[in-house]
Amino acid sequence: MKIAFLYVAEPYQCYHVAAVSSALAQFPNMSVTEFVSFPETAQHLEAIRRENNLGGRIERGVLKMPLKAALLRRLRRLDAEREVVMRENVAQLEQFDAVVATEYSAGLLREMGLVRPALILIQHGAGDRAVNDEHLIRHFDLSLVSGPKIAESFLAKRLATAAQTRIVGYPKFDAVSKERCQEPSLAARKPVALYNPHYKKGLSSYGRFLHPLVDAVNQLDRYDLLIAPHIKIFHKDFGGRRRLFESVVGGRVSLDAASSALLDMTHTARASLYIGDVSSQVYEFLIRPRPCVFLNPHGVAWRDDPHFRHWTLGDVVEREEDILPALAQAESRHVLYRARQEQVIHETFGSQPRRGASHRAAQSIREFLRGEFTVAPLPAVA
Repeated sequence: MKIAFLYVAEPYQCYHVAAVSSALAQFPNMSVTEFVSFPETAQHLEAIRRENNLGGRIERGVLKMPLKAALLRRLRRLDAEREVVMRENVAQLEQFDAVVATEYSAGLLREMGLVRPALILIQHGAGDRAVNDEHLIRHFDLSLVSGPKIAESFLAKRLATAAQTRIVGYPKFDAVSKERCQEPSLAARKPVALYNPHYKKGLSSYGRFLHPLVDAVNQLDRYDLLIAPHIKIFHKDFGGRRRLFESVVGGRVSLDAASSALLDMTHTARASLYIGDVSSQVYEFLIRPRPCVFLNPHGVAWRDDPHFRHWTLGDVVEREEDILPALAQAESRHVLYRARQEQVIHETFGSQPRRGASHRAAQSIREFLRGEFTVAPLPAVA
């Protein structure tokens, strides 16, 4: 069996897939080839395998990169570049028995003419947000998801059937060191409040709440604030957004806009308080229940909306003047949310052991391709 793993987005995606391709490559009669469009992604893949002693013989394929793709990258139109690269490489991918990806947009390969290979999705992230290309899940022959929450969502929206869906856990946990899931270091001067704004227009909080948040942190004098934005904030950006974040750095406020710690759970493990809007990283933070504060400057009607399930896990702030009280009370009010956090984490990542998801995913891919795949009942989410 010849399996292609397709990496046509930034390095964040490789943390969800690297351990799976390594596990699959260790099965007999499985040939694994990785296609990478960003040089940084290859560097992250090598670091993940080195730091976690991941084995398996993996070939490195070469993607054709047309001039249009290079131009789109220079213009920071990375989502558009992704589509151009996929279209250019359909014929090459057609030679494989399966193509594995972690981006919904890989479903476009079917519309671009990919016929022979099975198309397999490894769900990246564990969040609730509605995304524009979610409908492309229908093009995948098999979807591997972290827990019953996402599996039931796929079924309820008729994006996939039970026969096309398998709960395996969260392979990213196998791609980061065990220390990422343990208690944070006590060496920090003050507890760290992690601010993790998303890029989605109409939902992200940094445009309106960045400066009020920094003012509140400085006035409270309880936390060191680490600003760690979703890396897609810097798409279509020629330095303006980075300068905005840099303008508030100083004293107890720091910024990480580029390091691997944005991707490998370093920040979510270290922090004592999570402040954000709609990023799925809140679920990585909550593998150890801790206080959360969510920012809703746009006044989104979120209650009873499953796409904002995570906003039931902490106080939600809609006015500037309420930021300081929310931060001041976050620890004392955590008792109100802890049980709910534990329940939702169980729904998100399932009941299987945290480690081993990559092997379960690899085994599922192997069974599917060999025609040995059995349909297991999916647990319902309350």
